[in-house]
Amino acid sequence: MLCRSGIWIGLEQTFTETVTLSYEHQEEPLYVGWAVNGVTVVDPGYSSGTPPWGAPCPGAGTVTYRCPVDGFFHRISFTSTSGDPHECLWVQVLYRGPNDANNPPRYGPAMWVCLAGSEIDWPLWKLLEWEACLASFWERLRRYVEVAHVNPGDPVEWLATLPAEEAVRLHAEVQTLEKLDGQAQPELAKALRADAAGMLRARIAVAGKREGKHWRKRR
Repeated sequence: MLCRSGIWIGLEQTFTETVTLSYEHQEEPLYVGWAVNGVTVVDPGYSSGTPPWGAPCPGAGTVTYRCPVDGFFHRISFTSTSGDPHECLWVQVLYRGPNDANNPPRYGPAMWVCLAGSEIDWPLWKLLEWEACLASFWERLRRYVEVAHVNPGDPVEWLATLPAEEAVRLHAEVQTLEKLDGQAQPELAKALRADAAGMLRARIAVAGKREGKHWRKRR
């Protein structure tokens, strides 16, 4: 993880978390269903729903979904497993009207649903040092990757979510670019900037799209 080294000691707390969504609509009658991470889990008008204990979510097997909720198919709930790390699901409403029996479901609103089953209480001074280091790295990174329309604080949160392997690679690329003679080796510099921009785009494009942010490499 970026800007973390040595041994950190904290207190881990475990719990379960449940989030319930409800699709409120004015058109009647509608048969409502749901897709999770791009997979239809409740086919509108045809699904009998999950068993009372729920079913594992596609792409996130430790998160359980239940539908119908209180007898309503326009409601769906998600529950984390105790000890789970932070996990986000892409959830989309599916629906059919009274004349859509032989047609594919239509797509309704969609949103990210994030749950967790654990959190660690780290020493505050450690966290402050970490955030300051991430903010400093972000400023170094911005010399080579241009960022538009980013609110204060957001970059630090995004950098903190990078997987260890990608964080090490990104850190190495920034260090190399800082020491590299771009005029003597322009193709190498261009490739490093493109890879850094692509790595960030792959990891935070969705978050950036939700907030109207755009990423591109500096020329």
